[in-house]
Amino acid sequence: MINLGAERPNSVIEFNRVYNVDSDVFMEELIQAGVTFDLILTDPPYNLNKDFGNNSDCLSLPEFLTVNEKRIAQCRDLLAPAGSLLWFGIHDYIGYLQTIMYEAGLYYRRMNIWHYDNGFARSKKSPATTYEPFLWFSKSKKRWTYNADDVRVPYKSTERLKNPVYYKDKNGNRKVWKPNPSGALRGDIWDFPTLAGNLYKQERTDHPTQKPESLITELLKAYCPKDDAGHYCGTVFDPFHGSGTLGVCCEKLNAEGHQIKWIGAEIEAHWCEVAAARLSKVQ
Repeated sequence: MINLGAERPNSVIEFNRVYNVDSDVFMEELIQAGVTFDLILTDPPYNLNKDFGNNSDCLSLPEFLTVNEKRIAQCRDLLAPAGSLLWFGIHDYIGYLQTIMYEAGLYYRRMNIWHYDNGFARSKKSPATTYEPFLWFSKSKKRWTYNADDVRVPYKSTERLKNPVYYKDKNGNRKVWKPNPSGALRGDIWDFPTLAGNLYKQERTDHPTQKPESLITELLKAYCPKDDAGHYCGTVFDPFHGSGTLGVCCEKLNAEGHQIKWIGAEIEAHWCEVAAARLSKVQ
């Protein structure tokens, strides 16, 4: 059952729902309740003066840094021992955020790139923007989840597969390398189109920074824990749930038999309503 738009959490936190709350306050309540998450996947305001229905995206640089120091510390405290934080950012500020995560005691795993070729903006004053970075940090230095085989990609060239490729194993023995039938291991560039154009009009909402379901679903497959039967499980949190993409992707995976427990927090009632409408269509 999906419960939507609750204004405040109950004494017992319920999963698979969107809370219409101030995430800065809500995260403190979750910490006090002892709730932890295996994955925090979020797309906070970039501070680019986007209209989310409030002034959260038009802060001075000192304000932006202070706010995110607190948010990142809260996310750290909400991560399970082997949990991961995926944080979308923008070129202007991603370096600041990465430094804050180091200072918060989190462990750097990767700067990933969401690459796309179908963005709207074009300018003659600078190269066109065709990517957004997102940081991956873990709570532990030695433990985290990454399901490499679940997010393999097609080999770029089949020519090199026609002839034997040799390598030496750890004992120095010559071996023949064979391609994985599921494809090559993914790199740190994730190629997924934006929601620009008529092709994606059914998925697109009026949210100014909506991420595509294809991208978020792939990230869930990569970073969610799995049970012994191979189902995605664990707990996932998005403190800036926006139009509801994370919840929609989790529920679509759950409809296939997976068992992800998720929570979304969103301060604006309008976006909670948008998320509710999208979630109601998940079969």
